[in-house]
Amino acid sequence: MTEHTVLQGCLFDILPTLPSNSVNAVITSPPYAEQRKKQYGGIPEIAYPAWTVRWMSEVRRLLVPGGNVAIVIRSHVEQGVLSDYVLRTRLALRENGWHEIEELMWIKPTAPPLGNILRPRRSWESILWFSNSREPFCDPLANGVPSDRLGLDSTKGMNDYLHDREAREVRSGVARCRDYVEVSTHDSHKEKYNTHPAQFPEKLARWLVRLLCPSDGVVLDPFLGSGTTALAARLEQRRCIGVELSPVYVAMAARRLKEQVPAGLSFF
Repeated sequence: MTEHTVLQGCLFDILPTLPSNSVNAVITSPPYAEQRKKQYGGIPEIAYPAWTVRWMSEVRRLLVPGGNVAIVIRSHVEQGVLSDYVLRTRLALRENGWHEIEELMWIKPTAPPLGNILRPRRSWESILWFSNSREPFCDPLANGVPSDRLGLDSTKGMNDYLHDREAREVRSGVARCRDYVEVSTHDSHKEKYNTHPAQFPEKLARWLVRLLCPSDGVVLDPFLGSGTTALAARLEQRRCIGVELSPVYVAMAARRLKEQVPAGLSFF
């Protein structure tokens, strides 16, 4: 496998050709149910859970033990109420044997003022974290920050609530990252030639790569779009595989990788 591979075609045709146990983390934002069907089609809400189980079944063979899947998605509001297709999809994946590890969150402080003006502005999206293991790979220190308040003060009566691996005293060091990441949506619209209608920021993808993929690992995005996940993986010095149906977006992703990855970037 090369340092990066961008493959054009249907994921159901391409994923079966990839070697088993070859991917450490899948980081992707699949098409939301018919939300942008004018631009690139979409999956009907009624069919979305079964469709997701189908492509995740292809992913299952590719993942190493302890591998991760991160899906960026959010339900939309229709006729005044929240659609349930994402909820039904999560339950369908659980019934299919996937372990839902956590629900992470992408906070969007500069989200556009869309939606009902009589309701709060929608300013976050879910990152659904699934794995083939109950104890998947995770590096919470990779996105951590320096802190003088690690652990808990034993005098506060909190020892019984500490995890076995937690320090039972206050100390300095690097704190684990929180279960959310705050990244501006403006970061995904800096390139004038990137015209994909559903971009997500490079900083978000890099945060997920650092958290869920080991330094010598391989990242897969089966819905590559304009190539953000591939670019993030390269910049974080992981190998990557991207699959994209549209030849227009494949060309866009290839251009981004060529122009934005520094020359001479080393790989493990």
